Amino acid sequence: MATDTEEMTARWCDSLLDWVAGALAVWTLVFHLARLMGASRDTTLALWLVVLLAGALALQRFRSAGSDERWPPSADPSVNQSSVWLAVAGGLVCAAVLAWLDVDGLWWPVVWLGLVVVLAGAARTVWRTEPGARTPSRRVPVRGGSAAVVALAILAAVLSLVLVRPDQDDVFVVNRSTWVAEHAGAFPERDTVFSDDVLPSERPAVLPTSVEALLGAAAARLPGSAAGLTYLAWAPLVSALGVLATWRLLRGLGSRSPVLATWAGTAFLVLDGEMHASFGNFFAGRAWQGKAAFLLLVVPALWHHGAAWGRTGDRRRLAAAALALVAGLGLTSSAAFLGPAVLLAAAFATALDSRRPERLGPAAAATLPAVAAGGYALFAEPQRLEGALGVLAAVDVRRLLDSGTEPWAVVRMVVGGGLPAFVALGCALTAWTVVRNRSARLVLLAGPVVVFAGFLAPGVLDLMNEVGDVDAVAWRTLWVLPLPAMVGLVVTAPRAGMRAAQVVAPVVVLAVLAVTGTPITSGSNRGAELVWPPAHDLPRPEAASAAILADLVDDGGRVAGPEEVDFAVAVLTTRVRATNPRSSYLAGRHVDDGFAPDERAVLSRALDSGIAEYGPDSVAVALEVLAPDAVCLRTGTGDALAGVLDAAGYREVDGDGTCRFWLRQGR
Repeated sequence: MATDTEEMTARWCDSLLDWVAGALAVWTLVFHLARLMGASRDTTLALWLVVLLAGALALQRFRSAGSDERWPPSADPSVNQSSVWLAVAGGLVCAAVLAWLDVDGLWWPVVWLGLVVVLAGAARTVWRTEPGARTPSRRVPVRGGSAAVVALAILAAVLSLVLVRPDQDDVFVVNRSTWVAEHAGAFPERDTVFSDDVLPSERPAVLPTSVEALLGAAAARLPGSAAGLTYLAWAPLVSALGVLATWRLLRGLGSRSPVLATWAGTAFLVLDGEMHASFGNFFAGRAWQGKAAFLLLVVPALWHHGAAWGRTGDRRRLAAAALALVAGLGLTSSAAFLGPAVLLAAAFATALDSRRPERLGPAAAATLPAVAAGGYALFAEPQRLEGALGVLAAVDVRRLLDSGTEPWAVVRMVVGGGLPAFVALGCALTAWTVVRNRSARLVLLAGPVVVFAGFLAPGVLDLMNEVGDVDAVAWRTLWVLPLPAMVGLVVTAPRAGMRAAQVVAPVVVLAVLAVTGTPITSGSNRGAELVWPPAHDLPRPEAASAAILADLVDDGGRVAGPEEVDFAVAVLTTRVRATNPRSSYLAGRHVDDGFAPDERAVLSRALDSGIAEYGPDSVAVALEVLAPDAVCLRTGTGDALAGVLDAAGYREVDGDGTCRFWLRQGR
């Protein structure tokens, strides 16, 4: 009975993952149909629900697509162990070089060549492994294992609720959801931060992501706000599902301790907060953003289902992978190049092992939505294609070798440097050695091959930047790696002569990371903090002041305050406009002669510091040009700016611990 319960729980968790991916995929398709037809928010939401209901029977077919793990039995491989140890040593040396040395410029091609040699040696070693019997063998969940993973998923959800780490991308991301929730018409095609779908968008996209619209549409029909739904419901859900997705992938890879490996991989994420772009910082503290959901949910799903398709030819697996890929397109534009890379790598690895290359054709067909999305974006701006062709037509070898977008810097943006980086990279390059099945080994090698031998090859990122302007997101190429699963596999692997190695090793490694690294909960991680009760992931205590400031103004009004206050206003409501919610947006595409970017910057800095750094007249001019209806002057900054506000026709009406509130006279 216990075994049946374990397996039923695993099946339910796996089905939940596929149902969520399917629902997101359907919404993405319905959303773009609505954009094409100019349908309203509520009509689109109703259509989505109808399609989900109508497709329930079809989706029911995928219930077992993620849970029926049928790998060849895990037998000791017939392989030269000296070759394995040589590959491991090479991988660790490469990891050490990337973690501790500066390898930019012309040094990168040398290091890259070393990485290619190591990966080629590893692939040769794996390929010479006996494939073993082909008799399917069902993996039976370990007694109590599913409960332990479900408990971990709940803990991840709780962490997401109590961890506050504001991220300024929300000025665009959550603001868009808020606008949709507050406007019942068609979905916005232009700016919603500084205008009501009038100015050009700060982040123009030929095919915009859809998840923000879904959250906004749902929030309009549910109690609470779009910000509340995003931070307090969607984020915990993604965090919990991310744990389940890693668990499923580990079971599929034949981990001998999938539960323990899931716990270890999740602990690594919690400790991986050194870099803003780290895997850990896209876990509980940022899970509400579409790109984070892609990393946590879609990438493991593509590895899992893609590998299963190449191994078994089960069409349900391919369909589940295709749905996950479409869901990814609704979460981030990066899915257009990352999704096909993952799916094809996974399918190629297992199809190669199964000697069924014909399965690559359907796998490639499953990537067509992403390819089409990327192609559409490319041909919508043909000058980019012309630029890329120009680069290829006049190849400069030195420029090719000495990349403008340094691969070494891209790696460091994600994993940082020192011991934490060495652990992450070392695990990524050696994870294939701790599983027994050849097919699983090839899958674990496929990720590093795609990243290090492919994306990070000299000149590749430069070409991608010419074609698709990917310089700002080049670091996401490392997302091809299922890093939490890889770390979990390595640190929980059995060691010869150490009976307790599967417990002792992860404790030691994670303890070292806790001492030498930066947990995502640390205040040094961009001011992250743990709070109770759960709160929006907005600057504290500025968020409370922002709500008061917005309530002082009628719909269509404008408010001004320190940038962090304006940031919170832009996320919480679009019925009033903040002057400067993010300084980097003041030089965007939406700027015109009447936008007054300089005045916006001057006013927000003055209201934050209480000092008119360019003189009182500059603040007076900003107040005259922008004419905010209500103003927040940071408490405790002195009275120098109060006189400027008085002279400009403002009167103080209220205050809290963060703001002194002023209203323009005549209101």
